[in-house]
Amino acid sequence: MRLVGLSAGLVLVATAAQADLTACNRTDAVQKLAIAYSDGSQWVSEGWWGLQPGECKLVLPGPLAQRHYYYTLSDDPGFAGEGYAFCVTSEPFTLPGADGDCASLGGEQRPFAHVDTGTTAENFTFEVTGPRAPVVKGEIEAPMIGVPDHAADMGGDEAAIAAFEPGTHGEPFTVLGLMQGCSAEGEVPGCTFYAEGWRWIAAADGVSNAAALAAMADLPVNAPVIVTGDMVSMGDITVDAAVSKIEPGEPDPWAGLRDAVQGDWVSAEDPKAALRVDGSEQTDIYDGEVLSVSVMTFADACPEGEPIGPVFFTQVMGGDPEDLFCYAVVEITPDRMELSYIGRGNTLVYRRP
Repeated sequence: MRLVGLSAGLVLVATAAQADLTACNRTDAVQKLAIAYSDGSQWVSEGWWGLQPGECKLVLPGPLAQRHYYYTLSDDPGFAGEGYAFCVTSEPFTLPGADGDCASLGGEQRPFAHVDTGTTAENFTFEVTGPRAPVVKGEIEAPMIGVPDHAADMGGDEAAIAAFEPGTHGEPFTVLGLMQGCSAEGEVPGCTFYAEGWRWIAAADGVSNAAALAAMADLPVNAPVIVTGDMVSMGDITVDAAVSKIEPGEPDPWAGLRDAVQGDWVSAEDPKAALRVDGSEQTDIYDGEVLSVSVMTFADACPEGEPIGPVFFTQVMGGDPEDLFCYAVVEITPDRMELSYIGRGNTLVYRRP
């Protein structure tokens, strides 16, 4: 996958000076910069720092508590970021909850690029230098956009201790999944997560670990979880599960790409054709009518294919589990998505409505 060319770039330089995060402007123009980071409980964005050509400024004091930081430039119309987005305002700001509803914060969403400070740095300097090379989603450390660090706190011991012996209610399982959400309404009140290309539903019927379900309900969409329990029944690509316990999952290697495709898209060729991506669910819509809902799985290769780079394949709910549709991600920006349908080789282009 390639991204549109950016008009600002990074040279990452570790320093031995005061422990902090510093930005340096190595371009010939004045830059107006903002940053975003996790404070351990939520995402925060801050700005703006005006940087004259050649000027460096401290943007975050103290020993660095995270590895991943993000930045944006407000006065550069060509700055496209790398598929990440946080809230900003036109005036100087500090916005807790910067990955949430920007309108409620009095701001708007802005594309951000990634800064990787490494695993051991307590202080770091990054340099805005000029056009930078494209970055392929999935090749950088998962930034967990929209999944704050505190998502690892999953209800304490009661959620992590098995509530029943394996095999009590069906075939035992342990899977690494991604949360979709929980609801007290609908046909089956409970929690839904996706794992191994299947939709897993844990009903709130008194069989599953109540503490585990409560913890799952507090997690954001796409939060990685390790779920243990029994498979009660299976049908098409849906598993009815009794959840015994949950634990924090390893970071999703496709988190950046997964975050970039969330939301609504409209075909550039046919404005009646649309996609909606919510978590691991892709909804196909035509002229306002829902045609199908599919499970979306990211990988570096289509099933039984050779590695070709970032792809996703879909399985239609209610359809044959063997029917898979695979798409190579050619390009994605905050406003445009270009895919190559592997089955036919044709190009599909979508834009934000």
